[in-house]
Amino acid sequence: MADMSLSKQVVPVNPVSTTKAEGSTRSNLAYAVFILFCFWVGSQILSLMVHAPGVLEHLAQGNDATRPRIEMGFAVSTVFGLVPFLAGCALLGLISLALKFQHRFHF
Repeated sequence: MADMSLSKQVVPVNPVSTTKAEGSTRSNLAYAVFILFCFWVGSQILSLMVHAPGVLEHLAQGNDATRPRIEMGFAVSTVFGLVPFLAGCALLGLISLALKFQHRFHF
C-alpha cells in the first residue's frame, strides 16, 4: 500500500478563534448600503412606471403588430401585478419563518 504524507496537518493544532473579526462590521455596513441602494432603485422604477402614462402597457405588449392593442388601467395592472407579487412575498416569508422556528425549536 502506498504511503501518503501531507505537508500540512489536516486537523489544526491551534484552537480556532470564536471571536468576531473586526472586518465583519464593515462588511455588514457595506451589505446594508447595497440593499438600501437596491430598494432605492426599485422605488425609482416603480415611480417611473406609475407616473409615466403608457409605459406599463407598452412593456406588456411588445412590438408585434398582429396582436390586438391592450389598454390596461391602473387598477387592473395593480390587481394582476402587485397583488400576486406581494402575496408571493408573504408566502415566502411565512415559509422562511416556519423553517426558522422549526430549526430553532426542533419540532
